[in-house]
Amino acid sequence: MTHIIGLTGGIGSGKTVISDHFASLGVPVIDTDIIARIIVEPEQPALLELVKSFGKSILLESGHLDRPQLRKLAFADDVSKATLDAITHPAIRQETLEQIQTADYPYCIVVVPLLAANSPFLSIMKRVLVVTANRQVKIERVEKRSALRPDEIERIMQTQLNDQQRSLLANDIIVNDGSIKDAQSSVEQLHRQYLSLANA
Repeated sequence: MTHIIGLTGGIGSGKTVISDHFASLGVPVIDTDIIARIIVEPEQPALLELVKSFGKSILLESGHLDRPQLRKLAFADDVSKATLDAITHPAIRQETLEQIQTADYPYCIVVVPLLAANSPFLSIMKRVLVVTANRQVKIERVEKRSALRPDEIERIMQTQLNDQQRSLLANDIIVNDGSIKDAQSSVEQLHRQYLSLANA
């Protein structure tokens, strides 16, 4: 079985720059954020389960998920959030494992933005790569790509693990404060290391 490298990092850390460069080197990249969107496409079992639990108001006229409406209902209280997680998390895990099975390469990258110490994903990962960046750099990056204000970005950061907590999970860390070229250079170094480990 292919070696699985977990990739995680907070909002604005630059995970996408890192995962995109791994992909450009030919490494299969499986992103659980993308999978989370796939499993709630129309007619998918997870979407049907969500409608059963939260009602038809979470659907747009097109039959697609109305994300803001689901967010409003699911984050209203702990029980609703637990219901959302109980439906979506197993479906995300299942699809991720299926994609790993098709990875035809010595190793693959599995991007789990909210990876935590209690995540079932940890048990299948050979190594964990954490992407970090200076707090101000993160805020500026998110401001550039979204309509969020700095205080809103700060609030999101407060709901996530901080870099110190993430580093406890890490085998490898990329400090992504510099240029894209710097980040790519770090990826290339780790790529050689991961190939060597996978082929050992």
